[in-house]
Amino acid sequence: MIKYAVMTFMYNGWCASDQGSHEELIDILAEAGADGIEAFCNHFMVNDQLLKLYKSKMTDTGLAMPVMDLIANLAQPDKTKRAQVYDTMRKGIDVCEFLGTEIVHLAGCSPVEGISPTDGRKLIAEGLMDFVDDVERRGMTLAFENFDPSPNLICSAADCLEIIRQTGNRVKFVFDTGNFEAAGEHAEDNFASFIDHTCHFHFKDFQPADNPKGYGGAHFGQGMIKNQEVIRMLKDTDYSGWVALESCLQNGNGPRETVAAELKTLKSYGLHGNL
Repeated sequence: MIKYAVMTFMYNGWCASDQGSHEELIDILAEAGADGIEAFCNHFMVNDQLLKLYKSKMTDTGLAMPVMDLIANLAQPDKTKRAQVYDTMRKGIDVCEFLGTEIVHLAGCSPVEGISPTDGRKLIAEGLMDFVDDVERRGMTLAFENFDPSPNLICSAADCLEIIRQTGNRVKFVFDTGNFEAAGEHAEDNFASFIDHTCHFHFKDFQPADNPKGYGGAHFGQGMIKNQEVIRMLKDTDYSGWVALESCLQNGNGPRETVAAELKTLKSYGLHGNL
């Protein structure tokens, strides 16, 4: 069975403004028909009140927190800085366990000056392996994604598969349908290489743009990413689990203007109830 989460990091400013709040955001997701929330766990590490609020509101609304995004740069070689990164990892894993998370999703790895991409990926793999036993003991899965802010480190199919191999296939993959574009690749071309390693999907959309990347965010279903093709291929597998909507905010829109319509579009592509 496929279940739908909504990523919420892009709404943090809205929650902190006079326009909205975390309580209202959770209600909007529930009313839109989401099954779960995917949030950055770093925001909860120093905010016990936020932890308690989400725990209570999730119980009230029936929403789960199946995946949390843990921002930590495991490509960092400096021993002192790496110790700080490891401390972030430990705190984030604790937050994930408290909120009943199924997948601890590492994001935020970036190149470090003086370290080659190959050595950076080796450091990432070593760091993941230092935590995978603990994550598994807690009944969760450790995973990473093709991360487009670091296209030369941890974004292309070859580079992500290299990390998977270095972890002995123990660390899983979060397949982001848009982020391969940063490496000059396309999700539909890489699907077959990753499906056996994938534990979660991010569905997003991009459109051509006049910027160094050549693309920018688009409302889901209105861009150039072949999400329907990815879903067609996904329906031919035995995948059963979570997928997440990752929205791009435009024209000052917040969750009220974005979540329901884009989630409806994602569901209309035919995953729901068909696996």
